Amino acid sequence: MNTRRKPHRTGSTAPVSRPTRMTVLIGDAREARRGYEVTAPTRLMRTWRLLTAVNEELHSGGVDDAAAHRAAMVFNALRNEVVRSVSPQLAEEVRELLPPLDENSGVAGTRAACSGALGWLDSLMTSMLMQLARQGGPAGRPDDAAITGRRPPRHP
Repeated sequence: MNTRRKPHRTGSTAPVSRPTRMTVLIGDAREARRGYEVTAPTRLMRTWRLLTAVNEELHSGGVDDAAAHRAAMVFNALRNEVVRSVSPQLAEEVRELLPPLDENSGVAGTRAACSGALGWLDSLMTSMLMQLARQGGPAGRPDDAAITGRRPPRHP
């Protein structure tokens, strides 16, 4: 994240964060050529966490039709956030696999939709985090010694 200094109202300079825009290519080179990208990783991560919470609430038991209706409306808002966070190719996949819920969605239908969406989103998040780890370089990923417990041989 880039930071810049801006005069504080007391006269001192305090750091001010300015978000950086980042796009994460998903998958290998073949998939990347198809345009599979996460264009708003932070938004997608936030949406993923919120959908996880909605799913947990739906599966906690004691959910009535009114709670399922509220969860369906939240699901639709989160689905739209996912569509806004990914490339057009992935957005089309979201639209095909995760249709919006209507206001008459019952408990079982809302649970099934949230679970399905979460499965798809878990897979996307895993791919995104693996790609970020690969792009991170030596500081962003453990070295062989950390994984195997042995130091690599020295070359003269």
